Amino acid sequence: MKKGKVMICNRNVWLAVIAAAFVCHGGQENLVRNPGFEQTEPSGATVAWPERKPVYRFADGAGREGSRGLVFENSDPKFYSFPSQALDLQRGCCYAYEVWVRTENLVGEESGAAVCMEWYDGSKYLGGAYAEGVRGTSEGWQRVHGFTRAIPTNATRVSISPYVRRGMTGKAWFDDLKVTRYVPPLVRAVSVSTYRHVAAEGPVSFHAALTLDESGVVPSEVKGLFSIETSDGQTVKRLEPATLTERHAACTLDARTLPVGTYTVRFTLNMRDGTSRGSAQTHFLRVDRLPERRVFIDPHRRLIVDGQPFFPLGMYWGGVKEKELGIYAKGPFNCLMPYGSPTTNQMDACHARGLKVIYSIKDYYSGTRWAPAHMKTEADEVAEIQRRVALHGKHPALLAWYINDELPLAMVDRLAARQRLMEKLDPDHPTWVVLYQHDQVDAYLPTFDVIGTDPYPLPAKPVGTALLWTRNTRDLSFGTRAMWQVPQVFDWGAYRKGEAREKTRAPTLAEMRAMAWQCVAAGANGLVFYSFFDLFKMHDRDPFERRWADVCAMGEELKRYIPVMLSIEPLPQLTCKAPASVETRAWRVGSHLYLLAVNGDTAAADAEVSIAGGFSELHAEFGQVPKVLDGGRLAFCLDPLDPVMVRVKLGKR
Repeated sequence: MKKGKVMICNRNVWLAVIAAAFVCHGGQENLVRNPGFEQTEPSGATVAWPERKPVYRFADGAGREGSRGLVFENSDPKFYSFPSQALDLQRGCCYAYEVWVRTENLVGEESGAAVCMEWYDGSKYLGGAYAEGVRGTSEGWQRVHGFTRAIPTNATRVSISPYVRRGMTGKAWFDDLKVTRYVPPLVRAVSVSTYRHVAAEGPVSFHAALTLDESGVVPSEVKGLFSIETSDGQTVKRLEPATLTERHAACTLDARTLPVGTYTVRFTLNMRDGTSRGSAQTHFLRVDRLPERRVFIDPHRRLIVDGQPFFPLGMYWGGVKEKELGIYAKGPFNCLMPYGSPTTNQMDACHARGLKVIYSIKDYYSGTRWAPAHMKTEADEVAEIQRRVALHGKHPALLAWYINDELPLAMVDRLAARQRLMEKLDPDHPTWVVLYQHDQVDAYLPTFDVIGTDPYPLPAKPVGTALLWTRNTRDLSFGTRAMWQVPQVFDWGAYRKGEAREKTRAPTLAEMRAMAWQCVAAGANGLVFYSFFDLFKMHDRDPFERRWADVCAMGEELKRYIPVMLSIEPLPQLTCKAPASVETRAWRVGSHLYLLAVNGDTAAADAEVSIAGGFSELHAEFGQVPKVLDGGRLAFCLDPLDPVMVRVKLGKR
């Protein structure tokens, strides 16, 4: 923040001021031009920043300590536009960004006054990074900040925008934007393949999440080492990674080679000359026998409930209502995730209908937008969580705890602490988190038992976005975590008004089926659709009864194959030749093999799958029947939105 007003009178002075603006405190280069809105043209316009009148304006005395600042003042919830600035920065790198804000009576359903960075290829949106905002009336100026992932190399435009989220009214003030190159730690996190890092026997894999690609380091330039240390600091094993790529290092050992005890697993990255480039660690417990748990994740990433495998098939809810429970319980779903944390009576009502509950405590982070008003400190958070676990932790309807809904990477330390707290308070139920940050899942590894991402592409993006996000979620959790994905069944019009509402639509039954099966094909172990409560909001143009019938039709098809999707019988060797848009997954049930193939592209695609040992008795479960070729091969011709599942009898006729 700078005091005073600068008039830009000629090009040389302008260039000098811009050069000076590139340097901020600490000697770091600030890539935002005119970050405090101080420089103005002779016409009075603010250099490098457009106004968005009548809501956004630049004013003297509106910034920190009386400097010039950006003012937002809005009484029309339909207004949604904001100033932005294109940045000259290096593609393939990460950046930290921030702004200082204060607010007054800023209300609405969104998170408030914030800052974001976005990147485009021409007019095509490629992605963005969005900080958690400030709402209500703030206590003075607050810093809002975040980090981007590596900016895509094909981005032709990258911008920063101080803004107030859609549909909000009230007042906000902005000052002192900042964007600087951010080099993330080369070693972000270490994780263990077993549930809650506990093993009694068998192979255990250790994984390190790396950022060599984001930091400009080539894997051949570094060496990694996993060390396993006792509680008193003695190293009992040193293991070189069998895998070392830009994003991932891994090794495997037999748990029985370690004595029973508690260990620290540390991964250290060194340059070839021995210079340390960072490390991270996690805990690992070797036991004689695994603890008995009522609900847990097994080595096949299936949920086990009271000793039986369980495929979560559910929907997001608002609050639990008796009438709506009656409707929902007649459908194909076996669980629900209510934002309005249920009371004991509501938990009883769900249990009476055979429904499991994923219980939300995702708002219990002081200072975030949905935190209860009384929650001001970490002690307040812990007290409320302890109370909820004591109330509901033993309830037979409880399936899992929902502990994070898209909170930013800047909060990862708090999120990891929350995971450790839940492991301590409730060993009998897993935690689930859902992120839109599908390309940063590896950075969140210490924060969850089960991961989900929530692609809601329609109508603006391809249906295949569901496949892309699920693949990223699977690959960046290194295939070691259960995935309960969150596909779209709602219409974005439920969150839009006026013209913006009219440009939206709900996904068709075919599109919902395609997205669901894409998630399953890429490895999902559960599906929790978004959302049941939104189906009521578009009744004027899309009656609930019609939408619910389509959702149930899709759900019934998925439910029919739950016994198949839970099978862990060993598979024959399968080989697939297909373009990148195609994903396949198979399950064996007795002598039969179920083979699912999906196409995430908007054009038809061909795929060929070979089954070692051959097959007979081809039966089409759904979709276009593939051709049978010699040598135990199937030739699929996949339409863009047509998932295909076939069943064959293993072995030659």
